[in-house]
Amino acid sequence: MNKKKLSILAVVLLGLAFIVFGLAKLSQDVSLNDWESQAAGYAKALQQQQQTGKPIVVLFYTDWCGSCKVLKAEVLSSSEVKAFINDEVLAVKINPELSADVAGLAKEFGVIGYPMVFVVLNRKKGVDIRWIRKTSRISPQQFVEQVQQVIGR
Repeated sequence: MNKKKLSILAVVLLGLAFIVFGLAKLSQDVSLNDWESQAAGYAKALQQQQQTGKPIVVLFYTDWCGSCKVLKAEVLSSSEVKAFINDEVLAVKINPELSADVAGLAKEFGVIGYPMVFVVLNRKKGVDIRWIRKTSRISPQQFVEQVQQVIGR
């Protein structure tokens, strides 16, 4: 093989390696097991909120959504976000495609795409729901800052 063909082969193989690594990362099961789940989890978080006063972070996602997988794997599973959630907020994940009751909950929240993240604040005049930026292309620090801004910290 001449040098030119060898160089092209090396570039192609390197490119394939990056693609395979990227797909493998997206296919990881990042289930956020420490988050409450679905309508029952949201109801439980609302009860806990009455006792603790903590805001609730609600993630609406689907299993087929690539951006959801990136957000869960690179942002929500990070140690920085996990520590913030454990200390400051309650967390709920909702996949509206799993049942009619959670589909109705997504409609109540005004979900228009995935992923969408909301913060539910318990105010004296009732529940206040605030949307935060819908994107997977943020850093864990930016996510924490956005939630802090909404909750007033």
